[in-house]
Parts: sequence; C-alpha cells; structure tokens
Amino acid sequence: MRVILHTAKGPYEYKTPSGESVWICMCGLSDTYPICSGKHKLVRDEDERSAYIYDQTGNRLGTINLNADVSRLRKV
Repeated sequence: MRVILHTAKGPYEYKTPSGESVWICMCGLSDTYPICSGKHKLVRDEDERSAYIYDQTGNRLGTINLNADVSRLRKV
C-alpha cells in the first residue's frame, strides 16, 4: 500500500507554447487525471490538520491517522 498526500485544493494552470491553458489536477481526485475534472471542489472544506481518505469515485470515507510526523511526509 502507498499513501500519497495531496495538499492542493485546486488545479495548476500550465500554459502551452501557443498560450492555451491546460489545468492539471493537484488534488488527486480527477476522473480525467492528470487533467482537472473539477473534483477539487470536494476538498475545499477539508481541515489542513487532518488527512482524508476517498474511494475511487471521489466519495469521502473519513479521516485517517497516519501515525507519522506529517511534517516529514512528502507532499504532492
């Protein structure tokens, strides 16, 4: 099992050489990953001191205890 901690609550805007905007998913919940599908709206109310777990369809299942020094975890 691997736990990946996504802390962003919105997408990253990438500008192509032609000037087109491409929105990259940073929350990890996109149906069209790595392209943003708008599911970051589901994470806007999250408390930054908690870690949340979601199922594969984006339903929040609850919070989890990582039993780790969160400051030492790699964040995406």
